[in-house]
Parts: sequence; structure tokens; C-alpha cells
Amino acid sequence: MMSAYVLRELVKQFLIFNVSASMSIRTLAGLALALALIAFPLRSFGTTVQAPEFDQLVAQADYVVRATVKSIDSEWREKDGHRFIASRVTLDVKEVIRGTPPSPLVLDMVGGTVGDDTLTVEGAPKFHVGDENILFVHGNGTVFYPLVAVMHGVYPIFREAKTGREYALRSNGMPLYSETDVSLPMTKLSAVKAQNPSAQPMTASEFVAKIRAARPNESRPQLER
Repeated sequence: MMSAYVLRELVKQFLIFNVSASMSIRTLAGLALALALIAFPLRSFGTTVQAPEFDQLVAQADYVVRATVKSIDSEWREKDGHRFIASRVTLDVKEVIRGTPPSPLVLDMVGGTVGDDTLTVEGAPKFHVGDENILFVHGNGTVFYPLVAVMHGVYPIFREAKTGREYALRSNGMPLYSETDVSLPMTKLSAVKAQNPSAQPMTASEFVAKIRAARPNESRPQLER
């Protein structure tokens, strides 16, 4: 049985929610506790939001895809008397980079908007219909946010209007200059760019090639707990 202290720390680190004014503070506290205790198995807390090394990012993924968001369906759900908002994000897979994803591929995650009520997971990237991303999927259907290390498991595709060139960005919009940039804190500048101000970002195809060439997933090193 978890101690109350451990439970509080898990809730604080992994399920820090922001809700609209229409949801009371009591609802928020009860929801966070309910989710930690009931709605999700404890393994959902196994992946922290500490940035993984590139090989860890690849190895922890069940599969890696390049996909466009086709639709987002949010709904109220209830488990053991506790209600929360969750969303099903249906993806149009453009390219399977590693592994074998199911078809159709639908990500199931906590958060979303139903009517005037919105539930968000602090730090988790938000999906919008039409977005194209490279996604490192892990534990879909068993964790509260099914991407490796949450914000470190999604890389939006940016298409340069003038040249048509495509780049892979970090979830905060910063470009990648090397695959090793995935392990940096979100606010830190790439060492490649710092050493060479004229350096160009990685293209999406270059990032995909690095993912394909990464070591096999046999050992699946665990991210720091």
C-alpha cells in the first residue's frame, strides 16, 4: 500500500491539473486523488517527465509513427463513482517508423473539453485536428498520457512555405539540430546551434532516419523513476 506522502508526490508530479472556472477546487482535488488511486494503474506513473536520452526515447516506445490528427473526441468518464474528462485522438498514420501500431490508431488520454468544462494535464502537449507529428507511443490505454516522457514524446512537423522543406520540432516549438537535443531541458538551446550559429535544423526525414538507425528495442532501458 502506498504511503500518503508517496501518493501526494505522485499526484503533484504527474497529475497537476488546470481546470476551467466551472469546476470547483473540491472537484479538482477529488479528481486528482481518484485518478491516482483508481482510474489508472500505478505503472502509469513509471515514466517521468525528465528528458530521456535519444536511445532511451526510441527504446521506450512501443512504436513510432508520423501521423496527422484526424479527429478528437472528448467525453466524461466514470470509474468507481469518480468522473473525469478523457479524449480519444484518432490518427491518420502517414509513416510507420518503428514497431507495429494498431490500425486504426487511436490514442486514449486524460484531458479534453466537454461543453464548458476543460481538463488539462500540466505540461502535456495539446493535440489539434490537422496537426502532423512524429509520435513515440508508449502504453496506450494504460497510462494517463500515452507518449514517452509526455512532452518529450511528440515532435511536430513544420513545413517551410517558401521551400516546402519539413523540419521536426520539439513540443515547445524549438527546432532540433541533432537527435541528441531530445535529452535537453525544454528551455535549453542546442549545443550544435550554440557552437555554430549558422547551423541548420534537422529535417523531418533526417530525424526519421536517426530513429530507424537507433539500436533495437531489446533491452528497453527504463527511464529514471
